Amino acid sequence: MKEDAVYVQLMKSIKKKIIDGEYHIGDRMESEREMAEKYGINRLTVRNALKKLKEDGYLDAHVGRGTYVKGMPIEKTKINLSEADGLISLSMQIKQTGLKSSREVLSLQKIIVDDEKKEFFKDSEYMYELIRLSMVNDIPYAVQESYFPCSLFKEAERFDFKNGSLYEYMEIWGYIPAKMVSQLKIDYTPVKYQDVLQYGADRKIFSLRYYAYDCNGNQIEYTDSYNLPNYTAYKYITKRE
Repeated sequence: MKEDAVYVQLMKSIKKKIIDGEYHIGDRMESEREMAEKYGINRLTVRNALKKLKEDGYLDAHVGRGTYVKGMPIEKTKINLSEADGLISLSMQIKQTGLKSSREVLSLQKIIVDDEKKEFFKDSEYMYELIRLSMVNDIPYAVQESYFPCSLFKEAERFDFKNGSLYEYMEIWGYIPAKMVSQLKIDYTPVKYQDVLQYGADRKIFSLRYYAYDCNGNQIEYTDSYNLPNYTAYKYITKRE
């Protein structure tokens, strides 16, 4: 393998560790000798990689103190959650970026409409709870908890939610989202999904809540989505009064 290919691989590895939270802003990096031994490469290769990362603004060197993480790398390929406004499925948003999308159904059950969601599904005693894991390039990316009323939707157990979208299922029953309202906050990874997302408790995620309405203004969906930041972008515009 060519020497330049090795230092580029090391750069990518370090940048990924910063993005994934293994290295935090302000953390001290290992020394050139330690990294050379750790990765089984020579110190000149390590030096070249660190030098380039410093030039790119990701690392900062202090004489006599070592090298520290300075900035967060920005991945070129991002799923822009703000542009779609939730009116297309997450799997379609992933595919539109050119990334590989896959999905697993973690659970599907019919449950009683609890007090929290009674205000959304007033005419339904029961609702479906659908929990799915979305993956990007076979890596866990997001968990979505979706709720929809049994008064409008039937036989969800017979639909293939692994390969088909929730909105495809809804359309079968004559309902498709005409309006979507979303709320965004940055929060810690829910304890119940830390293992499936392979994301630690001390690391933050995008936590989104979606409310979907049909053309008559009836609420047909309530979804909590927990998206990892690796492939996520969310743009917003502020206006001066």
